[in-house]
Amino acid sequence: MMDEAHDKIAETVGLLNHALLTIVGHAELKEQVRLNYVNHMWDHDRPYWYLWYHDCAGVYKMELRRSEISKGYDWIAQFNIKYYPSPTEPSFQGLSALEKLCRTSDMFDSLPTYGECDCPCHGVGHAEHEHKLLDYTHTTGTPHINCNELIPAEFFFAGSMWIAFNSRFGSIARLQSQTSWKTVMQKDLTLHGDNGDVIALLKKGEVDRDYPGFALSHFFYQRVVKSWSLVHHYMFQKESSLETDGLICRSDGYSVIHESSPEVQKITLQAELRCTVHDKLDPFPFEDSPVIMKNVNGESGKIFTIDQKIA
Repeated sequence: MMDEAHDKIAETVGLLNHALLTIVGHAELKEQVRLNYVNHMWDHDRPYWYLWYHDCAGVYKMELRRSEISKGYDWIAQFNIKYYPSPTEPSFQGLSALEKLCRTSDMFDSLPTYGECDCPCHGVGHAEHEHKLLDYTHTTGTPHINCNELIPAEFFFAGSMWIAFNSRFGSIARLQSQTSWKTVMQKDLTLHGDNGDVIALLKKGEVDRDYPGFALSHFFYQRVVKSWSLVHHYMFQKESSLETDGLICRSDGYSVIHESSPEVQKITLQAELRCTVHDKLDPFPFEDSPVIMKNVNGESGKIFTIDQKIA
């Protein structure tokens, strides 16, 4: 079973790298997706990708959490989407006090590499570029590779994404996020730095984190769906969405309680991507993920669907 799991991860990574490198290696496709650079890396057994887009000042990180065989699909993969905003972006203000300190610390002093085959596009020909990463001469906007494991897993989280791939008939892409990932303090809390200095004062009832997860992850999801469709020549796309009450985190600085609240909306989007209008895809496989078009979990929410030809 372990070998099979590793095989599916390798298959998923290979196909994703093929898709992304096809996009960045083709000027017209690259412009359609607005993708600037891509960098594939590994932390131990967990692969991830950094992606830089023309339309935003920050950097996206796509982490592969799992990939496995499922009925009707060659594989289905789950990803975490994180966004490292530039300190000049409005979304930076939505980060928690500790996330802001992390983002502006020397943990993010990550400089671009130089030399043959060292650009983030990993081997795609860029003979016309005398230097790599011209846009990021001072910092890449990503954590230093030696600091990755020091950053808490929940920091900079924007949403979750799935891709279910069938090599004959098409794919399903799914996104789940919230309009805001909000944390409200339940007690007064003073944060101290390594030298004992006070670095932040948080008051009871104060919102420590108000990160616009859906807006950030939706931007990324749209571009992944576009890239996947272009590379696999999908012609038809059926889109569905489900909106329900989301969760607010209440923290005392040591533990967190999740509470359902209408103040934020949990939004799930799904795109069925097909080669022809007659191709049929099996229902989305994961039982522990939100179900589109069927409120089998008793969730009451607004449901929308549209079927269209991809332009």
